[in-house]
Amino acid sequence: MTLLPRPPQWLADLLLAFALAGLMLGLRAIEIGDRHLHDASVAGPLLAVASALALSQRRRVPVAVWALTLGAVPAVIALDPASGAISLPALVAVYTLATLEPRRRALAAALVAALGLALARGLLQHKGWSDGRTAAEPALAVAALFLGWAVSGWRAYIAAIEERAARAEASREEEMRHRLDAERLRIARELHDVVAHTIATINVQAGVAAHVIDRQPEAAAHALATIKETSREALRELRNIVGVLRAAGEDDPRGPAPGLAQLDALIATAGQAGLPVRLEITGEQRPLPATVETAAYRIVQESLTNVMRHAGRASAAVKLDYELRDLAIEVSDNGRGIPGATGGGHGIAGMRERASALRGELEAAPRADGGFRVRARLPIG
Repeated sequence: MTLLPRPPQWLADLLLAFALAGLMLGLRAIEIGDRHLHDASVAGPLLAVASALALSQRRRVPVAVWALTLGAVPAVIALDPASGAISLPALVAVYTLATLEPRRRALAAALVAALGLALARGLLQHKGWSDGRTAAEPALAVAALFLGWAVSGWRAYIAAIEERAARAEASREEEMRHRLDAERLRIARELHDVVAHTIATINVQAGVAAHVIDRQPEAAAHALATIKETSREALRELRNIVGVLRAAGEDDPRGPAPGLAQLDALIATAGQAGLPVRLEITGEQRPLPATVETAAYRIVQESLTNVMRHAGRASAAVKLDYELRDLAIEVSDNGRGIPGATGGGHGIAGMRERASALRGELEAAPRADGGFRVRARLPIG
């Protein structure tokens, strides 16, 4: 079922004004016929119609319409004994003020209207104070006031609900954007770590193979085998990372995220690439949360990659300390340092972001006696 479109406010007010004018004329005709008031004035009905038609502007100038409709009441009663429902426009004006104006102003307008209507009926009407309408006018004015307040409160309630719904929708969209940005950043970090480590290893091994391929074919073959193994491992990790981008509903192709269990293989790969690495583990080894293990693995991987790329002929040491609440990581080397590392390259910045994501901390700086050191502390609670 299709609902009819809601008419604009100006059209609704215009239709109300004409309907009320017709109603007032009809009631006046009935009153004249019942009382045989053939000497009734024409000016009274015309003024009553003008009072009703003024309601077409009740939203644009509510105070002016209220004053005009209220002022028309004693004039019509004085001109025409068949006053009919002349107070209806004034009551509608009081209702309009209650919906649009502050409460104090609306209350004052309603009290003035109640007093004015009662005095007009009591002093100018032919039955005066004995007419039941004289007592009913103040009650109707107060009723119009409370009806306007009720409608105004309901509209404010609906507007507040719509505003909250709009804010909730906006916050959901903002949260979704934040989640997407965080996921893109995480994928970018994973890609950087995997690609940087792999390219660094392949570059070193390719250089070795090119250098010794004529004089030491066996060493060259070993370097090429290392390149093959490193590239195969990199492809596996890249497939796992790209699996995150698959459409929802498809099978999840990701394998287990790298962790400290793969640290020996990482160190062995670095050794094959020409970087001797010494591993030292202290404290009580125990399973850690997957996020902590992945972050620790990537920090060690990126640190060793930087050593292979920048430190020259050097050796490295990796220390893991399983403390009660934290996992302490230290990767140091005795090479020539990392050019521009203190300026916050992508690799070191990525390591800091990994640590910060777990509410940990990371420091990377040259050593006083030469080389470079990375220290990280990851909460494991």
